[in-house]
Amino acid sequence: MSIQAGGTICLPVIMIGQLVCQKFGWLAALLSVGLGNLFLLAIGYLLASLSTYRPQSTVEHAASYFGERGKLLFASFMMFSMLGWFGIQLNVMSLSCEQLLNMFGIATTYHVRNVGIGIIISAVMCLGMKAMKGLSYFCAPLLGLTLLYATCFSEGSLPSVAPLTISWLGGLSLIIGANIAAVIDLPTYFRHAKSGKDAKICILMLYGIIVPFIEIVGIYLSAVTGGDSILDVLQKGHGALWMMWVSCFVLLSGWATNNANLYSSVTSSYSLPGRFSPIIRTLILGIIGTAIACFNPLGNIEHILDLLSVTIGGMGAVILANYLLERSNSKYRNLPWSTFASWLSGIIIGIFSFFFHGLTTGVPAFDAFVTSFLIQITFNLIYQRVRTYETIDD
Repeated sequence: MSIQAGGTICLPVIMIGQLVCQKFGWLAALLSVGLGNLFLLAIGYLLASLSTYRPQSTVEHAASYFGERGKLLFASFMMFSMLGWFGIQLNVMSLSCEQLLNMFGIATTYHVRNVGIGIIISAVMCLGMKAMKGLSYFCAPLLGLTLLYATCFSEGSLPSVAPLTISWLGGLSLIIGANIAAVIDLPTYFRHAKSGKDAKICILMLYGIIVPFIEIVGIYLSAVTGGDSILDVLQKGHGALWMMWVSCFVLLSGWATNNANLYSSVTSSYSLPGRFSPIIRTLILGIIGTAIACFNPLGNIEHILDLLSVTIGGMGAVILANYLLERSNSKYRNLPWSTFASWLSGIIIGIFSFFFHGLTTGVPAFDAFVTSFLIQITFNLIYQRVRTYETIDD
């Protein structure tokens, strides 16, 4: 859990809070954080129960309910989701690196920075888990101190409240989309929990307190500084030394985050065909993530998160629905055809939600999750009813 928490509470969370505030205003951002994390908390709480009921990775749960094909699909989506985040964080690290190098009069190109940092991260990850955990532990207190200083000594005041329009749902979509893959993958980490109670306490701490708090700090800093990037909101109004520290911190924090992303990708890759050593897997996936970074995923983060959250969220909903049916009904039977039908239905509705906001909630990840969840339960209940009638007739 330390790896997951270390990666989660570092860079992406405050960055998403800042981005939502920048695009939709601070009131809409606060609403998005509240409702989005409540939704994620509910999912995470149920998944914590699943984690101790059947201690398996999320990919193994997918195999239980979808079969081997579902296992391959889910592993692929999880792997590319984490590699997508790897590319996004690499872009942020590249911006910090550019700022640091500019202070010393060193000019570099966008692709050189991304490729250089990506190769270094991948190579160091080959050294093993111990260094990765150490970096996560090291970054957490530094994050707290950096945010505390930036918040207490930020200059400016909250702007007036912008009129709340239906567009604020875009902020809710960002909050859910940025976190849902990590939530769905929690069984991979919580299978090692001592008890269901411990897993649920971790979920309550993580998505009930820590993540919302850091997102709110990002919202506050964005609102009072008017900065247009995570670097800008942390640095604005302070001196050159502080700017240098923030650039270094973002590099370090991004490194810890990308360690977690690469670790999750490697873990998922073991469910795919092919026999490769951990070092080869790490290097190959690191190169793929670095290549993704060269296409500037940070500049298209909203669309990327919507796409990833629809596919992974829908599959997670099917896993959760089957688990609840299995726990509550002694006559439960897994139906692989229904799991795929439910998942595909969720994807279709999620994509529809992306293009036609007026006919759905306008939050693709939420629409896909709820659709897949409800259709899966409906299919199973209908099947059980039919089986009951067939038994009576016999």
